[in-house]
Amino acid sequence: MRGFDQDLYLGVTPAGAYHATAAQEPTPMRRLLLKLLKERSTLRVGDVPWTDWLRDGSPEPAVDLVARMETLGWLWGLETPEQCPADSLEPLLPRLLPSLSSLRQALLADRHGLQIGYAGFDEAQVQGLAAVSADAVALAFRCRRLLGGLERTGPGAWGMIDAAGHSQIGVWPLFLGTEWFALILGGRPRFNHPDFLRLVWRLSRTVDGAPDPAPLLHLTTI
Repeated sequence: MRGFDQDLYLGVTPAGAYHATAAQEPTPMRRLLLKLLKERSTLRVGDVPWTDWLRDGSPEPAVDLVARMETLGWLWGLETPEQCPADSLEPLLPRLLPSLSSLRQALLADRHGLQIGYAGFDEAQVQGLAAVSADAVALAFRCRRLLGGLERTGPGAWGMIDAAGHSQIGVWPLFLGTEWFALILGGRPRFNHPDFLRLVWRLSRTVDGAPDPAPLLHLTTI
């Protein structure tokens, strides 16, 4: 594999985890990232089943695809393997979520608007924020259909901003195959933090069957 020694371990970066979950469109890059995030630990470059993983939709050789993803900062070569967090979500989320927000306020909700875990928010706020998150993602999809090319990579984040244009509360959808979650953050997001990768990695392995990205879902009924 050009760009990576065969004995290095192929790791997904936090930026790669963000790209993998930012939209539902099953691009070759997104498929590869999600397949890597289904594994219990990082794979050696020489052990990655490139033929099987890229046979359904990649218009370029694996070496070129990976080289581009390395340039974009979505993959990197590691000298030692990394492991997906083994803890269940309940004890894990309070440790991971605070790092993702400049205010250390974060909440993870499911697609039905039910909270899975949170940190930093008052208990009185949690249920309301979780319920609003499902409506925010549905609104983002409706706006995307109406505005078309203004948003090409996904539905984007939606939230509350102050008079200076600074985010107070933001809602980011995280797409994992046919499933999605809502990540609600207070203040500025910190998606470049390693804990974001750990969160996405653990969610990828938690989703039942960790399916490949499916055709774009129609979320008008949320």
